[in-house]
Amino acid sequence: MTPTLFQYLTISLLQIIVILGFVMTLVPLLTFAERKVIAYVQVRLGATRVAGGLWGAQRGRTHQSRTLTGGLNGLMWFLGRVPVFSILRGLPMFIADALKLLTKEDIVPTDADKAVFVLSPALAMVAAFTVFAAISFAPGALFYFPAKFPFLGGLPFNGFLTDLNVGLLFILGVASVGVYGIVLGAWASNSKYPLLGGLRSAAQIVSYEVPLTLSLLVPVVLTGSLNFNEMSTRMAVDVPANGLVGIGRTLLMFVGFFVYTTCGFAETNRTPFDLAEAENELVAGFHTEYSGMKFSFYFLSEYASMITVSALAAAFFLGGHYLMPFGLQHVWNHFFQHSSNAFLAWTCMPSILWFLLKIFFLLFCFLWVRATVPRYRYDQLMNVGWKFLIPYTLVMFVIAALLRYAA
Repeated sequence: MTPTLFQYLTISLLQIIVILGFVMTLVPLLTFAERKVIAYVQVRLGATRVAGGLWGAQRGRTHQSRTLTGGLNGLMWFLGRVPVFSILRGLPMFIADALKLLTKEDIVPTDADKAVFVLSPALAMVAAFTVFAAISFAPGALFYFPAKFPFLGGLPFNGFLTDLNVGLLFILGVASVGVYGIVLGAWASNSKYPLLGGLRSAAQIVSYEVPLTLSLLVPVVLTGSLNFNEMSTRMAVDVPANGLVGIGRTLLMFVGFFVYTTCGFAETNRTPFDLAEAENELVAGFHTEYSGMKFSFYFLSEYASMITVSALAAAFFLGGHYLMPFGLQHVWNHFFQHSSNAFLAWTCMPSILWFLLKIFFLLFCFLWVRATVPRYRYDQLMNVGWKFLIPYTLVMFVIAALLRYAA
């Protein structure tokens, strides 16, 4: 059934709402998870309560329990007595964070370039969110609208917004625009600390853009495609006729995953490569002068970029929509594809569940690394990029070409 233009636009609008809803829900939950993971690594309780005594009556000895925030605190401490649910202590804090950013005073420095100062955070956020248009969360239709559903009955709701033939090129091109938002915002602040942070960010992102792109060219060479769905599927299930090529392919994907992930940490300005906002040297770096919603735009773009980096790693190195990573799905399918056990047979099929679980695992790694790895010095950061990662990725690129030729 071919949809009309209006039906196509309606379904696309629904997909955009679902994708934006997923990202906008995941980002605040990530901030809560970040507090909890870092706290558990440091043997602390972490966030456990929001400000008490707000929104409600405050009379009597138990006045805080009669307010909304006081009641939430009581509920969280009750959950803390249950072993599994104790991790939910402080969960409403992500709502409090969002309210704080929405209601906080918005300050523009007197000597700032006001137009650029206002537009730069929006540029960074739009670039970070636009790349989701080419990311495939599921290779086909997630579901079909019921036949009796008005106007859209019988039409598919796909797990991707667009299936571009140059999907990876689109993602890399749009994502690289985000650095302009950081550099322009830093320059427009007319302050020395943001400017230093912006210069650091520009040098860092340009330096690591090269090895990151080269590491992603390995899947491009092995599959001969730039289409997100095709690359993800072929990297997961392709079976080379030559066994040695298959082993080399798996080893290359294994090494490539760690190289790509390292570059991803630098591209998102995350620890241990967060030199652009090193608080012990630059106050808060490029966003020192930002507050309120403008700061939250930078905040959203950073966490959205983390989701993008995780999605690309999951798709091209960890098996994408299939269970097994590093191109080993064909081995799993060999043993379990015709199993009488329904669950094992189901694990041989592509699913949005595997893709999301891999993204969540990689996001946890972002938080885990922040809690355990100290920040690099700036010269060390540049050394890692230019002296190690670029040569490694060039060698990987040549090996990928040889494997493609041998296959």
